Amino acid sequence: MLELVLLIVQLSVLVAAAYAGRTKLKRLLAEAQTNGEAELDEPLEGDMSEVDRSILRLLAERQGVMYQSEIVKELGLPKSTVHKALRRLSESGFVEIQKRGRLNVVILKRATSEASAT
Repeated sequence: MLELVLLIVQLSVLVAAAYAGRTKLKRLLAEAQTNGEAELDEPLEGDMSEVDRSILRLLAERQGVMYQSEIVKELGLPKSTVHKALRRLSESGFVEIQKRGRLNVVILKRATSEASAT
C-alpha cells in the first residue's frame, strides 16, 4: 500500500514538473517571437517617412543636437507630427531624446546614409 502511495506521489510530481516546464517553454517562445517582431518593426532606411528623413538630415546639418522646438520651427511641421516622428526614430535607435526642464533635446545617435550624404 505504501509503495502505491509513493508511486502516485512520484507520478504527480513528475506531471507537475512537466507542466511547469511546458509553461516556461511557452513563455520563452512567446518572448522570442516578441523580440523577433520588434526587430522586424524597426524601419529600414528605405521604409522611413519623408518627415523622419527630414529630421535626420536637419540633425546631421546641425552637428547632431537640437531642441525639439527648433526642429518644429525649421521644418514648419506641427508639434504632434514631429513628436511622433521623434518617438519612432528614438525607438529605432536613430535619436535620443533628453528632457531639459520643459524642453526636449534631440541627439542624433546614428545617421542614415541619406542624412549624411546631404
